[in-house]
Amino acid sequence: MSLRRLLPWLVATLAIAMVVHYATLVMIPRLAMARVASFVGAANEMHYGKRPDASTHAVVRPSPDLIYAICPYDLSTGPLLVTAPVPQGTYWSVAIYDSDTNNFFARNDRQAGSLLRLTIMPPGGSSITGANAVTSPTPQGMVIMRTLVNSDAHLPALDAMRRQARCEIVR
Repeated sequence: MSLRRLLPWLVATLAIAMVVHYATLVMIPRLAMARVASFVGAANEMHYGKRPDASTHAVVRPSPDLIYAICPYDLSTGPLLVTAPVPQGTYWSVAIYDSDTNNFFARNDRQAGSLLRLTIMPPGGSSITGANAVTSPTPQGMVIMRTLVNSDAHLPALDAMRRQARCEIVR
């Protein structure tokens, strides 16, 4: 087969490969985040699942030593206010992910103090008085809070504190 006859096939194959590669890079993270959000529950509400075990898959590779509070968010109707008491004497963290699974904000118990009060602003949004503000790169994403259960004796108190975490659209 001559190069002249082969060239259109090579160009077409390369073009298709580039389109598939780009679509994969763009779509896979968003599909993964959408899948996790579908396991968790409604947007702009904090969800408190049971303590992770081998059957838990709402969070990738969940640790049985951690309890989670998760809030999928949609900022299309405005900023999201996130509040949570921060337990003392154990590890605690909050991480915020955009719809492409990029972590763009994180704090732990040493950085957050005793109470987290944070406003997640939509892309291009303006700040709200009285709360630390962070701008989300995408309108949708997820807030994940983790608390280390350093002793099963502390689980009831840590769970009660975790269930005080809230996320709600600011109107």
